[in-house]
Amino acid sequence: MKQTYVYILLLLASVVCSCNKNVYSELLKEEEKLIESFIARQGIQIVDEMPTTMAEWGEKVYWKVPDYDNFYFHLVDEGDTTSAELEAKEIVMLRFKRYTLDEYADTLSMWTTQDSAEPIKFQYMINSSESCTGWQVALKYMKHHNSQCKIICPSKLGFEEENSSVTPYGYDLKIKIKRY
Repeated sequence: MKQTYVYILLLLASVVCSCNKNVYSELLKEEEKLIESFIARQGIQIVDEMPTTMAEWGEKVYWKVPDYDNFYFHLVDEGDTTSAELEAKEIVMLRFKRYTLDEYADTLSMWTTQDSAEPIKFQYMINSSESCTGWQVALKYMKHHNSQCKIICPSKLGFEEENSSVTPYGYDLKIKIKRY
């Protein structure tokens, strides 16, 4: 009799787990459609090769970053190119605007001192609860003090809470590099 109950519990557990996997995979498909819809609504042009000059970036040219599904990068301002490039473990001070990609976007802004007196600070290429994987990827291509970019970030590269809710975001990022 005990074996029957154990068997039934195992069967129920496997059914519940398989249902959750299907739901998550469907959420990932919906996320991909939302990103595609955002790109279309905004008139964004996707390129496979990273532009090499600011003129090539244009206003709505986004580069599809290799090795990251549904992650797109747009350099707005390359910053102070006479300064040294960003190196691992340097302190990055970041201001951002985060917005949902749906038709009626919700925005969370930490762009100005009115939004937040202090920028977010974290070390480049160091795992930190203050940054997400998408920001760290973007920083590889921003490189210089005072650079700015826009990214389209799928949930897998966002903060942990975005990953579990399968919520993609767009970010406008401004950085300053604090050197000692």
